[in-house]
Amino acid sequence: MPVPVAFMQLSSCWGCHQSLLNAHLGLLDILPNLDIVYWPAVVDFKHDSLKARKDGSIVVGFLEGVARTKQDTANIKLMRKKCSIIVAFGTCACYGSVAGLANLFDKDELIKRKFMETESITDKEPKEPSQHVPGIEEFIVNVKDIIDVDVFIPGCPPTTDNIVAAITYLFTLVGEGPSSLDKNKCVCDNCDLFKEGCFLDKGKLCYGPITAAGCELMCPHEGDMCLGCFKPTNKPGEKFKLLKQILDGVEELDAETGASLQHFLNLYLGASNITNFYFRGDLLQRLAYEPDSFKVKEIETEKGPKLILDVEPTGTNAIDEIVGASLFLLKNDPYFKFSSKTVCSHCDREVADKVPTELKRDYEGLPSMDTCFLEQGYICLGPVTQAGCGAICPNKANAPCLGCYGPPVGVEDQGLKFISSLGSLCADRDVDEVMKAIKDPAGLFNRFTLAASVLGHKYHDKIEEEE
Repeated sequence: MPVPVAFMQLSSCWGCHQSLLNAHLGLLDILPNLDIVYWPAVVDFKHDSLKARKDGSIVVGFLEGVARTKQDTANIKLMRKKCSIIVAFGTCACYGSVAGLANLFDKDELIKRKFMETESITDKEPKEPSQHVPGIEEFIVNVKDIIDVDVFIPGCPPTTDNIVAAITYLFTLVGEGPSSLDKNKCVCDNCDLFKEGCFLDKGKLCYGPITAAGCELMCPHEGDMCLGCFKPTNKPGEKFKLLKQILDGVEELDAETGASLQHFLNLYLGASNITNFYFRGDLLQRLAYEPDSFKVKEIETEKGPKLILDVEPTGTNAIDEIVGASLFLLKNDPYFKFSSKTVCSHCDREVADKVPTELKRDYEGLPSMDTCFLEQGYICLGPVTQAGCGAICPNKANAPCLGCYGPPVGVEDQGLKFISSLGSLCADRDVDEVMKAIKDPAGLFNRFTLAASVLGHKYHDKIEEEE
């Protein structure tokens, strides 16, 4: 059954939607699964039709662009109301992108320049248009600061492959699963080891009691534990208590148990394992990106009180406690691995030490195709930009990375991180020499992320006059 989806364009260039359409014939595998209920740039649905839809009736809503106007802000809130899953689609929606650089100025300054001082204006008395146009917000606020966002697909624009992969993954979350799936039974019901040779009976983790039946591979029959790839059952099996006892007894993870838990959660929760977008519903991704966003709660076990993360991915309390306990163990464990690769990891250029021989502006000279841009003296944000684009600019365009995919896992401010890195690389250089080569620090280091950075927007210090 097709999934109801909606596409909303805010203030933007429409490039992200164009990147989706660039799939061309590849769309043939996607479109039959979509019930497009709103996409004004492509399908002639009116705005009132979106308003009239039942709240939450649209499964996935894509938001492209920034909240520059009051109409943008209203549409963001409307989409959140009508859609179960909201996708921030492109760097504008994720971080503010180039449009976010407007936050370096007052709204009045921007309006004056745009409508009154631009060299192309021919009106004798230019003024800000006020009829049939929405009002302009004081500054650009990130979409995620206006509403809760579930999925982030960065890129200016995201590559077509990134978009198709993200949409395909979302289909797996809302799909019905294989025809053999039986959520009213568990893997243990069909396991030859249930009476003799069971992993759980031997004190080893096996997730068959909480995994839905219907799997034809039956890993335990081949000597491997069940890792939960058929997702949660509605009816935990007889040996559920044994599984819980084993897990409750784990105080500190060793390498084998840590790997088992992560592998289990990857399969059981349907983790994306795709690093070019961030899905908050993917609890392992969230554990890596936002570990402190989880609430901790205490539960009673046969071995006394135990702390777990408060999550409800399955809706079955007993199973949710298993998942919460697993996540709690992984949270501060050194064996918990999550990809946080940068553009550099996909770059074909040779790297020695990244220390620049001299700093150059991008128009000075012609960079070679085989040596790291930083070593040649050109500013490249590859070291502080998350992977996903395939390093298109350095590898195919002979151009430094500008950072449009935003920061990697664990980096809060992309610009600050690069300034710190550049300071280390140029520690032996004269400060004036470095500053001479960098004319616009905010526009260079936070070109795509200023609205999401610690800079935020222009502030004014006000001193109250004493009466």
